Amino acid sequence: MDTDIGTATIRYETPEGHTEERVDNERIAFVDDHWVVWEESEEGDGGTVRRIPRDRVYAVERDVEELESTVQSLLDEAASRLG
Repeated sequence: MDTDIGTATIRYETPEGHTEERVDNERIAFVDDHWVVWEESEEGDGGTVRRIPRDRVYAVERDVEELESTVQSLLDEAASRLG
């Protein structure tokens, strides 16, 4: 199932200054004190994973309403299939 679960905006410090990046919610996660952002590659080699230390990130905003709606839809669909 191809489901759109919204986007996230991450703002963080780089050696060159501050930057802002907008990504799909499914391509960003918090793991082991780092924000992990996966970028798909056009070469089909699996893409690139960027780990951004928590102390360099100063904001992460997600489209929560769309994410909550999608999760609820998936739960409802699963419940109906299980009976």
